Amino acid sequence: MANEEHLKLIKAGINNWNEWREKNPEIHPDLSQADLRGATLQKANLENCNLKDSKLQFSNLTGASLEGTSLAKAKLQETCLQSTRMKNCDLSGAGMLESNLQFADLENANLEGAQFNEDTLFNQTNLKGANLTSATGLSTAQLSQALTDKQTRLPDYLEEEVDDDFLLQF
Repeated sequence: MANEEHLKLIKAGINNWNEWREKNPEIHPDLSQADLRGATLQKANLENCNLKDSKLQFSNLTGASLEGTSLAKAKLQETCLQSTRMKNCDLSGAGMLESNLQFADLENANLEGAQFNEDTLFNQTNLKGANLTSATGLSTAQLSQALTDKQTRLPDYLEEEVDDDFLLQF
């Protein structure tokens, strides 16, 4: 359950929130299970926050920093995560249908069991080292627009598709 003081601070505006974060870097805010649907959180410092099970549908997190944040089982449908910094983020089991992840940095993020669909945008998304095992709704076309490497772990159904494409080259 979200810490009431942290919830009041973030709802008071991003400038106030970011100032408070700067003055209190040792605090790891708890916004778990918070209802932040439709929130404007552009450029928010949400590093090392607990946003597990939070509701962030229709929110705008453009340019926000979410490095080391837990967003496990968060609801991120139609959320704008464009240009967010999400290295080492836990997005396991998160619902990300129709989310905009363009230019987001998800290096080494845990996206195991996350839910995507054909409307999730991955243009120039950094998925290097990301764990996408058991993720649903992804296509090779989407991932071809993202940045991946040998450490990127794909769902079984995509690895098979990639292997088939490779074999068709011969």
